[in-house]
Amino acid sequence: MTRTTVAMGGVYETHADISGSALEVRGLNVFYRERARVLQKGGPLTQVLRDVSFCVGDGEILGLCGESGCGKSTLSKAICGIVREFDGQILLADERPLMVFQDPYGSLNPAKRVGWLLEEPLRTDRTRTWTVDQRQARIREVAEQVEVGEELFDRYPAELSGGQRQRVAIACAIMRKPRFIIADEPVSALDVTIQKQVLELLRSLHKSMGLSMLFISHDLRVVYQICDRVMIMQKGRVLEQGTVRDVYRNPTHEYTRTLLAAAGIG
Repeated sequence: MTRTTVAMGGVYETHADISGSALEVRGLNVFYRERARVLQKGGPLTQVLRDVSFCVGDGEILGLCGESGCGKSTLSKAICGIVREFDGQILLADERPLMVFQDPYGSLNPAKRVGWLLEEPLRTDRTRTWTVDQRQARIREVAEQVEVGEELFDRYPAELSGGQRQRVAIACAIMRKPRFIIADEPVSALDVTIQKQVLELLRSLHKSMGLSMLFISHDLRVVYQICDRVMIMQKGRVLEQGTVRDVYRNPTHEYTRTLLAAAGIG
């Protein structure tokens, strides 16, 4: 068990005893200081997230939707242990999750070849030591899962298509056999055909690995295709959450109805 308690009173715990869940967030409040005041001790804080509570069940995909600036990225950073000034509880059944970002070109080191990028999660694994042979075997196994051919291992990210880069990013995220990952707008930068392929890949991994996922998207149609439940946020608060079917058919909040109407749903 790894427990991190920050000065503000928040608890960040990995390998927590949360049977039936991959993640539980309880009463989360997140704050930040203005950039000019980051190096100053004390100083005013701005609250970004307000009393956010939810869970992601084992093998569940939870969609997170809301307008730009509602707190989606701040929430994902808090779950990954990047944000330190918070109170409440973040409990993870596994280690800190890795993220699949919207822009795989920006998240992959452009100076390293694909083979090196795939091996890096295993070299930095704190839970076990991988021999060279074990690392190479795992890389080949995952590359086959995500349909990244070994002929790409010697290429740099700039030499890959957008879809190939996203597959490499997904491979890196699942390399250590996690129970839970975060996908932050993973298909929004891709054309429609490639979007469909990447969504099918995520569904396949979800099924074969029993993978739990927080799927962040502004596109409610994509969320409907892949998610079991959906959570709607506005201005740092959770407005409603429930099964995709229930929320889409019977939204309880006017803001949710507005989002659905803008997406041409309902």
